[in-house]
Amino acid sequence: MVYRGCDIGSAKPSRSILKKFPHEMIDVVNPDEVFTVADFCNISLELITQTHLEKKLPLFVGGSMMYFKSLLNGMHELPERNSKYRDQLEKLKEGKEKHYLFSLLNDKDPEYAKCINKNDEIRIIRALEVIQKTGEPLSKTLKKNKNNPIFEKYHIEQFGLLDEREFIHKRIEERLESILSDGLENEAIEILKKYEIPDNHPIRKSINYKQIFEYIDGRYDIETFFQKALFATRQLAKRQITWMRSWDNYTEIRINEFKAVKDKLKNIISLL
Repeated sequence: MVYRGCDIGSAKPSRSILKKFPHEMIDVVNPDEVFTVADFCNISLELITQTHLEKKLPLFVGGSMMYFKSLLNGMHELPERNSKYRDQLEKLKEGKEKHYLFSLLNDKDPEYAKCINKNDEIRIIRALEVIQKTGEPLSKTLKKNKNNPIFEKYHIEQFGLLDEREFIHKRIEERLESILSDGLENEAIEILKKYEIPDNHPIRKSINYKQIFEYIDGRYDIETFFQKALFATRQLAKRQITWMRSWDNYTEIRINEFKAVKDKLKNIISLL
């Protein structure tokens, strides 16, 4: 939702909803720029401070578990993205066996490689990038103390929205049908016309946009697009559930059952 013009594919709230319920971190950067976890944490810390000064309660909602985890527990001092080195890695893997970059990471940092999926190219490339810049394994860097963990400063309530798998899958399929009928293809065409987006940009790897860009590129038909996007979203939902169930101190709630949230928020607000 942080990328301007990426409205339909990210299921961004409508203008009427945003007018009625103002959101932060909407339309922050253009699609040819990169919004990082560090950007998210820095902006979030500023918003939390400002919201408390206004005697209000900051409420974070969304599905990016890695971003929330970084905000909650703090981040390590890591080097910025290096587009030139990332391009080198993309060229390096051309013509090589599958999972070549994972094998490269396993040689350089076997301890970190054990913690990630060999198909998770985003984390693999980031790890290789950090190793190249710092000269030490990422696993070693991650053992150092983190900066600005908010759980040390604030009282935090966490809620995990979960439900039966069949119900979640049904919701995912209905949402994808809506996104497609709302004009995802036209939106994607306009994005590609307006911006020069590198092949290794996060948008090209994000669900819905990755599949619609490949469809526009003629790699498969619209039905295949739908099935690929549907499968990718279901896999993401599965990973999100795994993330949530590995966390401590969160309240599990079901879709459309928000009484537990309301009760806890009322108690917190009464203390402000």
